[in-house]
Amino acid sequence: MSVVSGAGDPLQVAPVHVTDESMDRMVFDCFTWRSVFDGGAGKVACLTGAHRQAQDATFQNALDRVRWGRADRSTIELFNATSSATFSAPATKLRILKSAVQDINHAKLATLPSLAHVFVAHDVMLSTDPQVMDEALTSLRSCVDVSFSVKVDAPVILTRKVDGVAPGTRGIVRDVIQNSVIVEDEEVFVESVMCDFAGVRVGVGRVRFSAYDHTGTEVAYSEQVPLLLGWALTVHRSQGLTLDAVEIDFTLDSWTTCGLVYTALSRVRSFAALRVSGLRRDLIRASRCALAYYEKKLVEEGINPVDDGRPPVVG
Repeated sequence: MSVVSGAGDPLQVAPVHVTDESMDRMVFDCFTWRSVFDGGAGKVACLTGAHRQAQDATFQNALDRVRWGRADRSTIELFNATSSATFSAPATKLRILKSAVQDINHAKLATLPSLAHVFVAHDVMLSTDPQVMDEALTSLRSCVDVSFSVKVDAPVILTRKVDGVAPGTRGIVRDVIQNSVIVEDEEVFVESVMCDFAGVRVGVGRVRFSAYDHTGTEVAYSEQVPLLLGWALTVHRSQGLTLDAVEIDFTLDSWTTCGLVYTALSRVRSFAALRVSGLRRDLIRASRCALAYYEKKLVEEGINPVDDGRPPVVG
């Protein structure tokens, strides 16, 4: 017997180009989801309660208003009041466009005097079907860059758990080292990035990132170091990560996608880790389809949406 499981928040930002009106549907509107999870053999369970922001009730309540698309003026003021916040280490800037993030990170990396080390992704296709290969490569590139350049003293963010250090943890590169290993009776030199994560030194080597087809079969994989430069990230790339400190200037990008503002603001644990400017109420949007689906599932589970943080409608 095979078991398929999935988890996620329908009120966070959807994949790029997927909207309430697009031809591509939200995952919960897809045939596969309905047949597997909403069908007779499956079940959708709603997990409630605060976790990442559990220690800051004021922050959690403000995020709930943003998440449900019901932020009022006082909520906006709370976020914008963090515009002058200071941190012990530089905050990670969140931007929408990958090009903006690359410009920031490349400019900052160029100021460091040490030599750059480049890690090129090792892609392996396990299928010979051209369409499957094309879709797999697109999937891999969404989470693994073709090349990753890094220097000593560069800030980095971990994207996979390594030696007990959680994804999203910010560290500093201390060295790039080579270790020799024996593969099929041959000596091979393997590079890894030695990082300092708040006093914990960890050697970060390549890991396997996989792409799957609709049956759950691995059709391709890429081997790359699970690190990103830490000066800036795209909101989509930060999804699922808990970051130590974040800076967002809402005047710099077009925040028109449903769930995008909530996803960005919720990357940190508290107001103390956030520096926000330019947030406006009209930028905060929630998907009508996602709201209807989520409320329906909460009610089916016997959960009052109010108990899951749904605030009253803004007047």
